[in-house]
Amino acid sequence: MIDTFEEVPFRALRYLTGECNYGGRVTDDWDRRTIQTILKDFYNESIINDPKYQFYNSGSTGGKEYYILQDGELDEYS
Repeated sequence: MIDTFEEVPFRALRYLTGECNYGGRVTDDWDRRTIQTILKDFYNESIINDPKYQFYNSGSTGGKEYYILQDGELDEYS
């Protein structure tokens, strides 16, 4: 169904995930806003255009970076 759109409907995806899937279980307004804010990191245009888009960047602390892996064979990821 998403393939029928010219562009990825990120706003609709955030709504479906945050409000429809989790919204009924999360009753506090601040918690619902938090979910929507977090989902903006996962559903956005940069995630498609930036091959090293980071979900989390620890900056200068030397921690791990989390990003979407590129297509490849299983043994390339170990």
